[in-house]
Amino acid sequence: MVWPLVICALIAAPVQARAPRAKAPRESRATWVSSRLQLPKLATPEEPEPTETLAEALDAAYRTSPALQAQRYDLRVTDEDYAQALAELRPTAQLQVTGDFTRTLAGRITQSRRSFADQLKGSTFNENRISAEVTVEQPLYTGGRATADALAARGAIRAGREELRVIEGDLFLRVISAYAAIRRDSRTLALRQASIAQIKATLDEVTARREAGELTRTDIAQAATQLDAAIATTNLAEQQLEQDRSGFAALVGHDPGVLAPEPALPQLPRSLEEAFDLAQRLSPDLGQVIAAERTSRARIAAAAAEEHPRLSLRGSARLGGQAVPLHTYNQDQEYTGQAVLTVPLTQGGLTSSRIEQARDRNAADRERIEGARRSVVQQVVDAWNGVATAQRNLIVQQAQLKSAQVLDEGTFEEYRAGLRSTFDVLFAHGSLRDAEIALVSTRHDLYVAQAALLRQMGLLEARAILSETPLYQPDANTRDAAERNALPWDPALRALDRLGKDGPPPLPLEQPALPDAPPRVIPAMPMPMVPPARLSPGVPVPGTVGRPVDAHEFKRP
Repeated sequence: MVWPLVICALIAAPVQARAPRAKAPRESRATWVSSRLQLPKLATPEEPEPTETLAEALDAAYRTSPALQAQRYDLRVTDEDYAQALAELRPTAQLQVTGDFTRTLAGRITQSRRSFADQLKGSTFNENRISAEVTVEQPLYTGGRATADALAARGAIRAGREELRVIEGDLFLRVISAYAAIRRDSRTLALRQASIAQIKATLDEVTARREAGELTRTDIAQAATQLDAAIATTNLAEQQLEQDRSGFAALVGHDPGVLAPEPALPQLPRSLEEAFDLAQRLSPDLGQVIAAERTSRARIAAAAAEEHPRLSLRGSARLGGQAVPLHTYNQDQEYTGQAVLTVPLTQGGLTSSRIEQARDRNAADRERIEGARRSVVQQVVDAWNGVATAQRNLIVQQAQLKSAQVLDEGTFEEYRAGLRSTFDVLFAHGSLRDAEIALVSTRHDLYVAQAALLRQMGLLEARAILSETPLYQPDANTRDAAERNALPWDPALRALDRLGKDGPPPLPLEQPALPDAPPRVIPAMPMPMVPPARLSPGVPVPGTVGRPVDAHEFKRP
């Protein structure tokens, strides 16, 4: 029992004696190469000095946008409707000049009745006459029609101005979106290009370790695959940036320069209740339908005025006599003055039909007000939630970016020590890149959501967010149209035409009655399993498609 223990001791003793003299492991070539390479950073170049600001882009769009300019001219057209309504109570005058020439070949009876001296002149005689008449008519009372037309025109002007605000707000939102998109995609492109440089540096590291015999060609293939994918994604980012630039040029009228960082937007609400209150008072979408309802309400009074009497003064002066030779002392002169009272008796139900038609149109406009209000509330809520979500994501993604930076640095150091694989390094690089891009995208989303919230509240327009920009003043043209050809007695006649003629009241709004029992969907049979459709009906409706004919048979080319 003792001999085996002695033998084991003799065998172990030389080994213990040699252990202190063992040499340290020789450093591999891959470890030597890795220790001398720096961590490839995801570094982007500094932004160049900006040449254009958001205020300048909005100002250029406000001045040059074809859509905005066209709507301004459309509004001037509506101003002329107001001027035409005012003209209904102003005097009208016309001059009518008539010249007659008559050549008569007298028959026997006519010739026998002529004097002997005229008979000696022959049976053919000529006669010429000229007459000139000036007629002036001054309406005194139109039964309220002129007043109603003026009110309707004012309502249409108000609706047109609100539509102008809608177009302006939509234009500004699109400009801000395009501006922010260029900023986002420029930064994204820079990050993608930096990612290519980072992956290339990682590929160099992998290649060096492959040459040292520590890694395999699979590791090189992994890095090369990621590099090719990064290049393809960068190409798409370049294309997206060019699309953003072309969209910006279409809105603003020129290619974008180097865009400055987006400034903070003014007029943002502090609470959702404040946003609702501002939208209720300032939303152009809601204001447009309210103005349209006022217009249709005035049309009711205009239709009802057709049943009311009308009173006007009419005067005429007429001068008539022989044209050749023309002597004023031989001309007859006639002067006429009239007071014309027109009382409608019946039109076969035409007027009452027009009144009912106007009432129903007004009822539809009143329903549209509620529809517009609901839509505005929805848009405000959506924009508000977009802001809230982007704010929360911004905080989360800032923390995510810090973690991704630690992950990238730590993974590469552990990779050089042999504790991580090539896949881990590439994954860490991609996580850092994606975190940077996500943060840039969220900042864009937050800014655009804030602009969308201002748009729904009616505050995304030049007068609310820009200074030093000359504003378009629609009141000036409306005032010029109203004052053109004005007469001193216009106010008095308009006051007379308004007396007691407001038109019939709007009809109460009706809707289907509530059912006695809870509503249910009609029971239906379940649809059986069906095969996919392979053909579509190709038989046209009769009479809607032509038939081929020869060229010589064409009747209507």
